[in-house]
Amino acid sequence: MRKVAVVTGANRGIGLAIVRQLCKQFSGDVYLTSRMSDNGKKAIERLKQEGLNPIFHELDVSQPDSIRMFEEFIIERYGGIDILINNAGVSFGKDKVPVFRQAQLCYEVDFMGTLNMCKIFLPLIRPHGRIVNLTNSYIGKKSALGEHAQNKLDVSTMSLSDLWLVMDFYIKASKTGTHANGGWPESPKQMTKTLIVAMTKILSRDLKGDPRKNILINACCPGWTDTDGSVEFRDGVCKDTVLQSADQAASGVVWVASIRPGQSSPNGEVVQKKEIISCDF
Repeated sequence: MRKVAVVTGANRGIGLAIVRQLCKQFSGDVYLTSRMSDNGKKAIERLKQEGLNPIFHELDVSQPDSIRMFEEFIIERYGGIDILINNAGVSFGKDKVPVFRQAQLCYEVDFMGTLNMCKIFLPLIRPHGRIVNLTNSYIGKKSALGEHAQNKLDVSTMSLSDLWLVMDFYIKASKTGTHANGGWPESPKQMTKTLIVAMTKILSRDLKGDPRKNILINACCPGWTDTDGSVEFRDGVCKDTVLQSADQAASGVVWVASIRPGQSSPNGEVVQKKEIISCDF
């Protein structure tokens, strides 16, 4: 059966660069997925002009029905999947978006989008398959949380349902402006990316004993990058940082997704520039 790789939210930025590099390095079909069909098809044409041959499929990770339709397509066409890179996420730029609305969007796209893609596609991952969830080293550290919040995030015992309850509580609290109480992040983006790290570790833990050989799931921090997603941080945490290009950022993500068959590490880790970094979980 032909191998297949899927990248979500891939019509621009790091996602597009990941698809570009997979097309050059991966021996199989590479799917560029996007919520907006027109944007996705334009990205496909751009890559084809570079001599590459990605395939487009519409996919809105915030909509479970859209994920299920894509799942059915993959099952019918390939029967399984070899690489899944969960790149889709919202960015707010410099727009003044109310915190509650930020929390809703981060929940729908970043958190539930990643969670549902993992839950629905994990049974389709073939032996030696790879899942990579994009996060960020600055906004994914457990040590950035208060003591109460840190105690709540015990990935050795938590389930994915427990994680969902934490996010649900955070969204409801953001309505009244009390979401940061107890040491939770002020920024919904920070909250979401922290929980994606926890999610990755829980999924990796639960995969132990799976009869399929050598499935690895990791989170990957591409680092500060010159894309639309970094705009909201350029006057703050990355003000004095030299931003890398999307292609430079993508190289580390593709490396994690291409860990050779049989290699058992990294697994359940956060990786940045081909090195495991500590997020204190």
